[in-house]
Amino acid sequence: ACAALGLLAGCDGGAPSTSNAGTPPPHNGSLVNLPTGGFVEVVKKPAAKGASAADEITFYFLKSMTTPMSPAPAAGTFTVGKGKVLTLVPKDGGLATPAGPSILVEGEPEGTLAVELDGKKTTIPIGVR
Repeated sequence: ACAALGLLAGCDGGAPSTSNAGTPPPHNGSLVNLPTGGFVEVVKKPAAKGASAADEITFYFLKSMTTPMSPAPAAGTFTVGKGKVLTLVPKDGGLATPAGPSILVEGEPEGTLAVELDGKKTTIPIGVR
């Protein structure tokens, strides 16, 4: 009976702490689980006010929440809207959307990331609900 009571109350009898969310991702982006294991960290960098350049999104591939994937994908595409395909360019250890006029919508990035992981073409939904 005591063991059952302990299971109901938890090991220390208190609620789990939410004050420590753990180690943030290396670039302070949002993490998306990869189907092959690991994560893709999505980092959106807004364009400067009045700049003609677009918001930039960089995708970083991680083996764990803090360890970069090696080798990481060297090429890929990001499809947004009604099939607008952006060819990603290598940047700072990740893959970034190209410079140019913005075709990205306000708010969080939404689309489909396509890269090669473990020798297989893989598509990852990003921000799509």
